[in-house]
Amino acid sequence: MGKKYIIELLDDCQSEFKGIIAFGLTQEKQISVDLIPEEDLTPYTELDMEQVRKEAYDKGYDDATAEIGSDEQAIAEKAYQKGLSDAWECTRKIAGMHSEERRKIFGQNLLQIIFGFYSASEAIEKIRQYEQEKEEQIQVGDEVISRNKTAVVTEITDRYVRIMYSDGSSYALFSKGVVKTGRHFPEIAEVLQKMKES
Repeated sequence: MGKKYIIELLDDCQSEFKGIIAFGLTQEKQISVDLIPEEDLTPYTELDMEQVRKEAYDKGYDDATAEIGSDEQAIAEKAYQKGLSDAWECTRKIAGMHSEERRKIFGQNLLQIIFGFYSASEAIEKIRQYEQEKEEQIQVGDEVISRNKTAVVTEITDRYVRIMYSDGSSYALFSKGVVKTGRHFPEIAEVLQKMKES
């Protein structure tokens, strides 16, 4: 396929012949001259960009519709299986919880009442909220900031938390007086638990 060029022919050309002269080199390195009359040239027309955009959009839309339409059943089946999996995972969590934890989340301990009263999506949402709140609560082993220094929580009661600074000094503060840094040291909780057991 040859190369394409846009050449503007001036209207005030005095010659009766209107066209172009094309120069080139042959394979034998000889100069080649072609006379191409105006009637053999294809007139250039400005592209309608709005039409080009519309055609591109329509093609993309049709391609996407064809792709999704052909996989519609597979997409629906995948979503259905995900829903089943989430519901089953939620059921396992509820069944595996300690009765006090179920009471905190659902205000109820009996599995029959929980499963009978809540839909799967409601139960999943309640567990999600509970886990988020639990994550935000201060735990033994959490690193906190108090008095512009970092410390580790060693004890939690209803009214206060006991913290220990890196120099070994320990203080009891109201829970609102500390801010979690996001770091957690589970080994602290493990050591303290072992000490209680011995």
